[in-house]
Amino acid sequence: MSMSFIIACEGGKRKIAELLLANKEVDVAYTDEKGRTALHYAAHRGYLDLVKILVEEGADIDYEDHQGETPLFFACLQKQKQTAVYLIERGANCALNDLKGNSLLHLTASTGQSDVLQLLLDKGLDVNLSNNNTDTPLLLAVTNRSTEAAKILLQAGADPAASNKIGNTALLLATKSRQIPMVQLLLDNGADVNQTNQLGESPLLVACYEGNKAIVNLLLDHGADVNLSNENGMSPIWYACAHNQKEIVATLLDHGLDVNHARPVTGNVQALYGYLDYVETNSNLSLDAQFNFNAHLDQGGESLLHHAVKNGHLSMVKLLIERGAAINQQDESGNSALHYAAANGKKDVLKYLLENQADPQVVNIKEQKAIDYANIKGFNEITALLLQFGSPASHAVAAPPPQPQHVANTGVDKKKALMDLKELLDAGILTQDEFNAEKAKILQG
Repeated sequence: MSMSFIIACEGGKRKIAELLLANKEVDVAYTDEKGRTALHYAAHRGYLDLVKILVEEGADIDYEDHQGETPLFFACLQKQKQTAVYLIERGANCALNDLKGNSLLHLTASTGQSDVLQLLLDKGLDVNLSNNNTDTPLLLAVTNRSTEAAKILLQAGADPAASNKIGNTALLLATKSRQIPMVQLLLDNGADVNQTNQLGESPLLVACYEGNKAIVNLLLDHGADVNLSNENGMSPIWYACAHNQKEIVATLLDHGLDVNHARPVTGNVQALYGYLDYVETNSNLSLDAQFNFNAHLDQGGESLLHHAVKNGHLSMVKLLIERGAAINQQDESGNSALHYAAANGKKDVLKYLLENQADPQVVNIKEQKAIDYANIKGFNEITALLLQFGSPASHAVAAPPPQPQHVANTGVDKKKALMDLKELLDAGILTQDEFNAEKAKILQG
């Protein structure tokens, strides 16, 4: 009959359970195949009246099942507040941990049971105890978005610097899950705004990952370091710039970041030629298709403006120029923003740069101008724009058509003139009709 008694307790059949107890037909210490007693199931379901009867009949209040879980653990697991409080008041052992290393503080913090949590803390439980995954109650409270539980734990001395097995602190977890009140609470209680995880990610960088301007501002107001970068060299400004987060970039600039901030020069001249070959042949220079995925090894001397142009973000380019970015600044390879706009085929970006006095005559270490990239990649409209804004080749278009009397009559001179004309056609400077007209004049001469 003992199994029937357990089933009655699990189902909340109080009358049946009372009859079986009155007739002395059951053993309250009987366990099922999981090592659980009737008290486990009554506590799990929150049947407080049955729990009281079982305790009065001598049920072991601290009996552990095969997982090391007691009736009190079951009551906390299912957020059965009244049952949990009763068991605690009856002297249930609050210091037991389950096989995963979770204490009752872990359990109540993760489920947001503030009243039971406070009661357990009053019993003297270790507020900073880590479970087998190195999670503290505070980390679980943050993960499960329980601000009230986190507040109680912090007031009881929870360490905001404690981290899990990958180095994430409560502040990093709150930032990643966009919990603004939680972030504020942690900062107000001494959380280190610049503490990073094992990947070198700071809360500010994580806030940029999430594109959360409010948390970015909050972190900056509490002294976040704008220059901290992760293990791959990615810092908040580079991420925000690459992902066109204009408001966040503006905020970072407002907090003192130099608009002409650039990556360190590497000094590896040999690698520069390989990089320039990559720029010539690749049609996508954005962050997602970088020459080097490790930002530590990315292009030396690259400025924020270069970065924005590579990613094709016209609005970001405008913001940086308006904030005073040096439009003709060159990276270690000698490329300027105009080079990258031409190589990327970004006509709108290139036009804006030219309208703001970008110099098309700037050359890189291979003596290449922006127009050379446009010609190599066949971007005829880009070539035309560069010529329109002052490339020397534009004089070939602006010059009056060659007159017959100026064309030499020798076959050699005619051949050279035709070859020069063909180059203008191939570069997209002349249309086919213009080429045919000029060719006819040369031949007639």
